[in-house]
Amino acid sequence: LVDGYTETWFPVRHQDVLDGVEDTLGNAGFEIRNYQLSVSHGKQRFFGVLDIATPLADGVTLSVGIRNSNDKSFPIGFCVGNRTFVCDNLAFASEIVISKRHTRFGTDRFREGIATAVGQLTDYRTLEAQRIEQLQTRELPDRTAESIVLRAWEQGLVGSRLLRPLLDEWRKPTYEDFEDRTAWSMLAAYTHVAKDRQRRYPSKAAWEVMQFQALLAA
Repeated sequence: LVDGYTETWFPVRHQDVLDGVEDTLGNAGFEIRNYQLSVSHGKQRFFGVLDIATPLADGVTLSVGIRNSNDKSFPIGFCVGNRTFVCDNLAFASEIVISKRHTRFGTDRFREGIATAVGQLTDYRTLEAQRIEQLQTRELPDRTAESIVLRAWEQGLVGSRLLRPLLDEWRKPTYEDFEDRTAWSMLAAYTHVAKDRQRRYPSKAAWEVMQFQALLAA
């Protein structure tokens, strides 16, 4: 081991990962309107969310998430989702997910993957806008909503500590925009109570939101 490198593992600087995403988005004509960046574990792990000036629906915009680690905890990653500005809720989807190992050519492979992913964003924007509309118009009776919450708990997507807050947020939403009894309101309730987890465990929380959306689509 020399300067953090081994024969098969080559750490990539967090700044290089961020620069690669910024450059690729900018070259494709996407404007970044807001950043949320964080590091943890002695600055060995990095996670960032870049909100894009690309609307998906009223009050909802495109966002991308990036991650990197220099302690071998996870590979370089990139995923796409949306942010709802009325409540600052963030939800990633599983349609575009890029994951590259820290190898000798890891940075090049990551940039190639990002270029491919960004090339798909126009089509993704259309599909995501349609998916949001479907969630907003899909009525969700209380019994169905409670069943989804129970399944989320059984799958470990909602811990015992968040079970009651999630039900309370569904039954009495913090924001008027989510008073309609729809799948969109249930997603908003989940992302609202998961905000603390998104700050403390961003990579794991992003995966959990993807799994919760799969429950809503089932």
